[in-house]
Amino acid sequence: MFSKENLIAGLKEGRFERIAIMTGAGISVSAGIPDFRSPKTGLYANLGEYDLPTPESMFNLKFFQRKPEPFYKLASEFLNVDKYRPTVTHHFIKLLHDKGLV
Repeated sequence: MFSKENLIAGLKEGRFERIAIMTGAGISVSAGIPDFRSPKTGLYANLGEYDLPTPESMFNLKFFQRKPEPFYKLASEFLNVDKYRPTVTHHFIKLLHDKGLV
């Protein structure tokens, strides 16, 4: 049966050869990176200043081809990685990667 204790023991004993990691936006929320759809705090809920027909338009290729400025503005603000720090989950995934297990 899977448990945190079995995972830790398996890692220490080298019982795992390949690990698949499946995550979502939630692993980055505690680092200050918003998810897309949470009411009030999600990225889509905070795009009012960009005057978009819909929040999803920000990532729509046809909209981008007509009006790329909102995407570039968001990208320049959002991709400032100096304001974010990796979470414990990010460090754990990197550890698994560095050990060649991913």
